[in-house]
Amino acid sequence: MSEASELDRDFDLIIVGGRPAGASLAARLGSQGLRVLVLDKASFPSRPPVSAPFVLPHTMALLDELELDEAEYAADAPRMHEFVLEFAGYFRAWIGFEPLAGRDYVYAVDRARFDHCLWRKLDRVPGVTAIERARVTELIREADRVVGVRVALADQDQPRSVRARAVIGADGRHSLVARSVDAKVTAERRDVDTTIYYAHWDDVAPYQDGPTVAHIHTSCDGFSFVFMPSADGQVMVLAQGRSDYWDALDGSPEQIYDRLLRARPSVWRRLAGARRASELSGMKRVGNLFRAPAGPGWALVGDAYHQKDSLDAQGIYDALLGAKLLAAELRRWHAGDQSWDQAIASYGAAAHAALAPMFEATMDRVKREVYDEPPPFVAKTILRWVLTHPDYAQRFGELVTRRREPEGFLTPGVLLGLAAKGAASRLRARARGGIDRTDPLSA
Repeated sequence: MSEASELDRDFDLIIVGGRPAGASLAARLGSQGLRVLVLDKASFPSRPPVSAPFVLPHTMALLDELELDEAEYAADAPRMHEFVLEFAGYFRAWIGFEPLAGRDYVYAVDRARFDHCLWRKLDRVPGVTAIERARVTELIREADRVVGVRVALADQDQPRSVRARAVIGADGRHSLVARSVDAKVTAERRDVDTTIYYAHWDDVAPYQDGPTVAHIHTSCDGFSFVFMPSADGQVMVLAQGRSDYWDALDGSPEQIYDRLLRARPSVWRRLAGARRASELSGMKRVGNLFRAPAGPGWALVGDAYHQKDSLDAQGIYDALLGAKLLAAELRRWHAGDQSWDQAIASYGAAAHAALAPMFEATMDRVKREVYDEPPPFVAKTILRWVLTHPDYAQRFGELVTRRREPEGFLTPGVLLGLAAKGAASRLRARARGGIDRTDPLSA
């Protein structure tokens, strides 16, 4: 059957966008008997415009629910059991993961392969029709309700109309669906905007002898850098900075990216003998916001609904979680157990409750690790005592895998307690004459 003839079917839902949010939503609903059409303008495999490729244990637990093969979506990417966080030349802290869903490791996946794995999954789900190279040009409305889309296929000159009971926007940060329905921004943070650029590199020097680790370097001057070992021996190297600082720099994004990397010895030592293997990608002024989640005949999921800085490595998880929450309400709507208005109200409440606390925690972390520029004395003492203590590492690992509520992560009392414990631990280590693993200059 041709792609054009497949569009002659009746659909319960049209999902615009087939990456993690859209593909996982379709997989959940198709398996429950809904007739779902997924349209994506890309031809898979393809990299998304902006990618944060970390897949943490809690993300893998959601992928297990979709019956996806870890060996396929993480193909050739190394398992990393910990990452190292450097604060300029002051200290470093090591963060590991307690087992969750049988995993105590993370991946920095190749997003092209990861998204393609999700897309191929749709071929095995009854009730789902997935068409790539299909560009949605506009929404169809009747009586102020969205009832379908106009879509241009790769092999046709003119767009055609396709109808459904509702349309879901899973089409990313610059969502056409969100723009078309004028989805209002309901919450936004513009005081901690960052600009991010990244590229993939070959022959990057290892952080140190031993197991592969992710490496985060914050230079305490408004910029931060991340090394993400990925598939085929490549490393994704990201430079992130305060947007106002980045805007003040002269030159093209490529020139600024290169200068920022070279100016930091701890970063450049790993790249001096490496070569860039991809074009530079990135985004100025990364958005941190929530939009209205739904309305008459439409709903948003993934980045179309909720966006935040990639510093917390939660992007893929948030997309999969939002899709799970929306799928639960749409199943009840399809079964006749609730109206559309009831379904979208329940989805909006559940999604905001699940995502808003981590949103605020991420904004706090961006301020602390990118925007704040601590005096050397504070960095060498209080920050070092807090961030290098094992209790902080455990708490942080629980936070980013969503096993700890963000509200209580770093209260004043917790900070004081960790600082006291960290100072005492450092004094004991010095008395024993042992190697201090928190010191970047130590062996």
